[in-house]
Amino acid sequence: MGLQKLCIFFLIFSGQLLTALPCARAEIQRIGEIPRVPAIAAGPEWSHFRVLVWPYQTDVLRDYDLYQHLGLGGFQIDRGADQEEKVRFSMLHHFPYYAGHITDKGYLFLSGENRRAVSGKSEMLSRPHSLADPEVISRMKAHMEKNIQVAGKGPVLAYAFDDEISLGTLINPADTDIHPLSLAWFREWLKNEYQTIEKLNRQWETDYTDFSAVLPCGFEDLREKLSAPFSQWNLSCWADFRTFMDYQFAAVLAELTRYANEKDPDIPAGFVGGQAPSPWGGYDYARLCRCVQWMEAYDIHSTNEILRSFWNRERRPRMQTFFSTGNVQTDSRFLWYYFLHGNQAVVAWPEGWFPSRGKNTDKKNIAPHIQKLRQTFREIQGDISKTIVHGHTLFDPDPVGIYYSHPSLQASWAADALVHGKTWPRRMSSIDNDNQSAGILRTVWCKTLEDMGFQYDFISYADVQEHKVDLNERFRIIILPKTLCLSDREADILRNFVRKGGVLIADYLCGLLDEHGKGRKKGALDDVFAIKRNEKTGYLNGKGITEIDGEKYKEPFSERFTYFKNICRFKKLAVYERGTEYQRPDMKGNFIRSCNDSISLLFSNSYGKGRALYLNICPLEYRVSEKRFSAFGMQWRQILSGIFKESGLFPRVIVREKGNSVSLPETLFWKKGNIRYLGIIRNPIVTNATEMQFRDTENMQEEPKVISLQFRERVNPVNLRTKKDLGTGHSFRDTFKPWEGNLYEIKQEDADDDAHRFPEK
Repeated sequence: MGLQKLCIFFLIFSGQLLTALPCARAEIQRIGEIPRVPAIAAGPEWSHFRVLVWPYQTDVLRDYDLYQHLGLGGFQIDRGADQEEKVRFSMLHHFPYYAGHITDKGYLFLSGENRRAVSGKSEMLSRPHSLADPEVISRMKAHMEKNIQVAGKGPVLAYAFDDEISLGTLINPADTDIHPLSLAWFREWLKNEYQTIEKLNRQWETDYTDFSAVLPCGFEDLREKLSAPFSQWNLSCWADFRTFMDYQFAAVLAELTRYANEKDPDIPAGFVGGQAPSPWGGYDYARLCRCVQWMEAYDIHSTNEILRSFWNRERRPRMQTFFSTGNVQTDSRFLWYYFLHGNQAVVAWPEGWFPSRGKNTDKKNIAPHIQKLRQTFREIQGDISKTIVHGHTLFDPDPVGIYYSHPSLQASWAADALVHGKTWPRRMSSIDNDNQSAGILRTVWCKTLEDMGFQYDFISYADVQEHKVDLNERFRIIILPKTLCLSDREADILRNFVRKGGVLIADYLCGLLDEHGKGRKKGALDDVFAIKRNEKTGYLNGKGITEIDGEKYKEPFSERFTYFKNICRFKKLAVYERGTEYQRPDMKGNFIRSCNDSISLLFSNSYGKGRALYLNICPLEYRVSEKRFSAFGMQWRQILSGIFKESGLFPRVIVREKGNSVSLPETLFWKKGNIRYLGIIRNPIVTNATEMQFRDTENMQEEPKVISLQFRERVNPVNLRTKKDLGTGHSFRDTFKPWEGNLYEIKQEDADDDAHRFPEK
């Protein structure tokens, strides 16, 4: 028997960890908590923002003079091995790069026949190049070793394992991985989670005699059972497997990161082409953020703000891909937006940028629309960028938290998929990105808070489960967006947050399932909200539970709300639960009845020293510009503004154009020690990897605006772009270009770091 076969035999039948050194050092933590991979302190190459060029239709050896003319900040080296000439060139010119595909293509990113093997199928699947197979890990490490050996000799910024990595294909549905080694790992993981087979059987409603016999189920096995009320759902056998696969993916990435650090301890390792949070592909960001040291993730469903929140104190690098639209103002706004949001770089896709062939030294060979971005490229990578990119500069949010619950995302996706019937495997990434109710709702909450003048941090459900965050120390208000799934431990911690004086806000369907996706007779926090439910009356218009109908993905977004027809509405806002009522009229609380007094919403209940509010409102339509900038959006913001005011929270600064805030600019606060910065940028809804959705009536050719800034505190703002000192006081006027951003240093007379956190009512 060969050494590799002997290793696999040993792993299957011994139940030991994948730590056998002869098996090509495939050291993967198999069960239990995955230790957080430490961040790597930013080196001198990360001292300012960078525009990095992807090597498509261009070559640094040929086009370097044009890069210099534009002021581009670096490039990408593919893999590293056999790239000695480019490494020497970059060292000669002090022109840095990041190394891509260091694990080679085909392992973390499936292609060709392997890609087709996990696409569009409803059955349980084995993943080609199973990540549970030590031989696969060995091959990736062998590629990493030879690539880092060459790429690490020059001014490398970061190592990327691969692009658009996934357990399947992007976040397309694929019930992987039932490879024998993966199943063996899954069973050990279950044993660690449940301890006894009896406990698993109670959860799964099965009758297994031993963990060695347990088999996961696919979504197709459950689909037809999900039409009952949520209290009768049980996703456990599917959701546990998806959770395990997220765990497996994260464990492998953590192992690869540590291996990269072993070969080059000063350079961060991660990946590019990150997808939206999803039950598919391995994209549980609570886990991923612990396992890599940098990421370029598409900003879909607020991925950028999730990463910013989870990485703020460590400042692990974040990037975006920059695709030029051909419109100079649109492109400029994109670059300023992500710079002011704390990204350290963009990776530029240079299609058509340098159309001529041969030696490119004439600036006439640069496409005109890219030539016009020269000033923007140079400014955002200049001295001004050092303020925010600096490793000690931290985002400074308001004491507002948005809960990130990956189990809830799994359950919400299951509800979304019901409209597809048996065709759910064809709900590809492009469809899900535009129709995933949990993800779009997350973005709606982000944009609502930003439009109200507040910033926030996402709260990791994993950190709460593991007692790694003190909620009352960090937050005054916590928002639970469609948090269907809560463990008893999470519920107790959130209950205690309210008891100690916090304000808890849930929109709808809160805590109806446990952390495995199994229904409860009543919600985990119903006592805190003081509500009782009657599921017999149904949800929405009584005919379905799915908010966004993905079957209508070709129709305008506002036409995809199939079950909103004839729905109960309060001030134009959709009411989701038809049978939820206030539970204790004898206690201090209040609610508003609508729809002929038959359906209740906006519950408010005092609990301990705090307050819990259950809105029973589905604000997903806020994603549509026409509604966001209309009476619909105004009424939604007014409801929440009232809650925030009663909770003692007010915007630190209000920015207006022409005396009103109809354009809803976003304000972003940063801090470095005692120094404070304020960024101002027009606030789009990011609808996919490249598109920013603004108000339809906005004229991209408009002239610079005069804006007013009204601070709650007495401050002295200095415009870092124009060097203009605005004086000291509360109110100021300045010029603002809508296709760019403003950045101020804010000097405070009373430098109380927490003055903005809990202002008086």
